[in-house]
Amino acid sequence: MEYKLMGISCLILIILVLTWIKDGEKMDPPLKKRIVIDTVTIGIFWAVFEFFDKSGSNTYENEIALVINGSLLFFFARMVQLICQINPMIQDLTKYLKSKGINMEDDK
Repeated sequence: MEYKLMGISCLILIILVLTWIKDGEKMDPPLKKRIVIDTVTIGIFWAVFEFFDKSGSNTYENEIALVINGSLLFFFARMVQLICQINPMIQDLTKYLKSKGINMEDDK
């Protein structure tokens, strides 16, 4: 589970960097506030893990594993989304599909 938490920590930092590359000074929330938010998020994940690991109780093992795996999936999907938004090749593909009349927006 430590490796998964290291993966989550790395993904959060990668997302921070990708968001800064994408938005620059127009980041919302601003970069300094975002660094604090992301650091606290990483700290919470590690604190919960350390508490669980040191308690010796296996009562909530399945629930914690579900949260960790779900978080990995969420942060990985967010990273892929940001890469697609930054990558000019993906942007050109989107423009091409729109020019052919394919609507890629959700109908809400």
